[in-house]
Amino acid sequence: MTSIQNIGIGTAVAALAISALIGASAAHAQSQLNAQAPPTSASDSATVPVAYTPTVAKKTLGQKVEALVTKITPDRIKRDIEFRKASAQFPEFCRHWGQDLHDRETNNLSKLNFSQRDGFETATYTAYGKIAVCESHQSKDGYSIGKITYEEYTYYISGKSEDEARRAAPKTINDLRTTEIFRWDKGKWFY
Repeated sequence: MTSIQNIGIGTAVAALAISALIGASAAHAQSQLNAQAPPTSASDSATVPVAYTPTVAKKTLGQKVEALVTKITPDRIKRDIEFRKASAQFPEFCRHWGQDLHDRETNNLSKLNFSQRDGFETATYTAYGKIAVCESHQSKDGYSIGKITYEEYTYYISGKSEDEARRAAPKTINDLRTTEIFRWDKGKWFY
């Protein structure tokens, strides 16, 4: 019964949209004709140069109706509702992701793999900057998409011993801006 009501409502909305577009198209066509008519004046005997205006591809009435109906289908409405929920939860997901990056960096530091190089103990490890971008968007089809951007650094440390190397100031040997894309599915963000 609900699907019949949804179809009935969808059909009514589509019919209204079509009639509105037809009415708007007729009014638009009339205004275009009026705008293209050159002004007539008794004192204008010389030819007035017409400025060149490039033609812009305009959507046909069918394309406009299709775009409107696509936006009001039950699936699209469901995705719009999902997006509101997903976008409200994405900042918390970003905080959690930032904590995961911090934990990964701590783990990297605890498992340094030292090697002998020119009489020094050396190691490299990956560290992460703070999250610079935490955004959620809706795709053209209405699906929820999340984007997190942060800096990823590769550090180099060295010292005469492993202890000295661990206390040495790290040198940045690589800086990479990382953007990760996430999707919303089954009520939560996935990566």
